Amino acid sequence: MTNHIIFDMDGVLLDSEPMHQQLIYETFQEKGIPFDKFYIETLTGMSAYPMWEKVKHDAARTETVEELMQFHRDYFFKRLPEIQVPLVPYVKEVLEKFKAQGKHLSLASSSPRKLINIFTQQTGIDSYFEVIMSGDDVQYSKPNPEIFLKVAQCYNLPPAQFTVIEDSTNGIKAAKNARMQCIGFDNPLSGGQDLSAANKRIQTMKELL
Repeated sequence: MTNHIIFDMDGVLLDSEPMHQQLIYETFQEKGIPFDKFYIETLTGMSAYPMWEKVKHDAARTETVEELMQFHRDYFFKRLPEIQVPLVPYVKEVLEKFKAQGKHLSLASSSPRKLINIFTQQTGIDSYFEVIMSGDDVQYSKPNPEIFLKVAQCYNLPPAQFTVIEDSTNGIKAAKNARMQCIGFDNPLSGGQDLSAANKRIQTMKELL
């Protein structure tokens, strides 16, 4: 493993994928969008704009992408006060170990920065990361490598010096497209994700200890 490690957030640091998928499903129901939870699993790892662009196309909706995004965001933040998202088991221990070893830790998530700040502060892990890159900071979503390459640019280092830890098909593809090493975390709560392109796969964060 390299000395620079990039963590995805949802499904890697936080067991939040079921919450996100459920709220997307509820948004679909509110809007009368006839897609099921299997369809929603294919959206895992995408940031808001490309996700709703795809939904708009697939469901032949007349609203703009921005209108769909805003409806989802309003619904999400209306529900947020009642949501408590747990850390993935052993994540805190892994972060402590890597810090003690002098590794440089970053977070790169397709979620909005506001949400990243809320959840990382709520769970007490925000101080572990030297760089935090959000979906708000990039033009293109995973599987495009832009978010990971931007982290590398912050350190002025080549991508080959980074290891990404991801739980989604789109995230794995983005890491490989960035020419970075990638560990695939097989989180059962993330749905049926294809992690076969990862350099290594783990079933639990405890394996990193």
